[in-house]
Amino acid sequence: MKKLLTLAAATLFLAAPSLLAQQVSVNEKGLLKKIERSDADIVNPKKEGKASTWISRGQTFYEAATETTKDLYDGIDINTVVMMLGQPTAQEPVTMNGQPYLKCSFPYVDIFLDVNNTPVSWIVTKEIYPDALAKATEAYEKAYELDGNNERTAEKVGEGLKKIYDAYSKTGALYFPLGMFAEAGQMFAEAYTVSQLPAITVSEDDLYSLLHDAGLAFMFAKDYTQSIKYLTAAETISSSNESINDPEIYYLIYHAYRGNATNDPNAIKTAKAYLEKGMQKYPSDSKIIESLSEAYIFLGEDPATILNIVQDAVNKDPNNADMWSALGVLYVSSEEYDKAIEAFTKMSELMPDSYIANNNLGIVYIKKAEQILDDVNARAASFASQEEYDTEMLKAFNVYAEAVPFLEKAHELDPNNVGTVELLKNVTFRIRELDGMMAKYEQYNALFKQMTGAM
Repeated sequence: MKKLLTLAAATLFLAAPSLLAQQVSVNEKGLLKKIERSDADIVNPKKEGKASTWISRGQTFYEAATETTKDLYDGIDINTVVMMLGQPTAQEPVTMNGQPYLKCSFPYVDIFLDVNNTPVSWIVTKEIYPDALAKATEAYEKAYELDGNNERTAEKVGEGLKKIYDAYSKTGALYFPLGMFAEAGQMFAEAYTVSQLPAITVSEDDLYSLLHDAGLAFMFAKDYTQSIKYLTAAETISSSNESINDPEIYYLIYHAYRGNATNDPNAIKTAKAYLEKGMQKYPSDSKIIESLSEAYIFLGEDPATILNIVQDAVNKDPNNADMWSALGVLYVSSEEYDKAIEAFTKMSELMPDSYIANNNLGIVYIKKAEQILDDVNARAASFASQEEYDTEMLKAFNVYAEAVPFLEKAHELDPNNVGTVELLKNVTFRIRELDGMMAKYEQYNALFKQMTGAM
């Protein structure tokens, strides 16, 4: 069983910092004094019209916004944190986003440690100046307004805005592991707003990632309107940029619209249009195909339309393993398991070492067996004898057994995939009375416990 981080263990881990360590101090009073001087400068007739005054103000507010966390970085270890910030003033085990953390409180920031005592996130708990990044942005905007035609001014404004953009983006990323999705989305949204200002330059790839993450964060927060806004903006970039290869964006857009269906009667229809666009670009992506099939069903349309499209593609390119996979997915969605088995078998012939092909074959055989089992149980009262019932049940068990070698092959190809091990455990238990299956169940049950830490 996995041992969760305990308060006592973490306290022992946070040993006293070395006498050679240089602890970082926050000059809050000095920064507030600089802000006070900047407030005076922007109402000073001799200074208020100079771009340099506003650039300096932007730098001051940026410093105030980031001073308390400027020395924290991805991959930092807790010993380094303690050397910089000293011992935490408080420690508390918490559960965030379903995960256990130890929250270590310092004067300006809470740092969250995972079960390995690794800092995974930090949240500012005391701001030197409220909304300092917004004030910094305003200052740089003013500087550009005053002297944006000056190349040097534009360069300094661009550099300042890029730092603000990065700060918002980083803060959004830090909220994610804690499940603070609405807050993460808002930070990404602020970064996007900054990216649209003159003087700043952000690459399309970077902007796409930001919009994608914003849309995903708002989706997790169930703010589907905002999710749609940012995901569709990301799709606009990707559709005209061949270097961005991400079929997932269409799948996410579909789910954002689906989440908003109670508020928008045309949501699924609009989502379908995006999926059709995605399918033109990524014709073999299984998630797009599955979602498009689902959309057709929601709209009362015939999903066979998609099947025909994929079948035509297979006919034109019978050696395309991805298309056989897509065809198999469609047959599974329509519960035509024999045809799905044929499709995934063809895929496995083309790619014998494909985890997906072997794992999917195992899953389809399980689904076929369950279909037989449901039919047998539905007819249970009609059987003349227990022997007749048992004979029919054996048909289902034999199909279950056909899943095992494919799942074992998938496990061989990806031994760390706990999902496949769980499938093997469950299916061998179901057919444990067949020859050799009890031993297999014991093998995979033990492995599953080892991999998950279950008792």
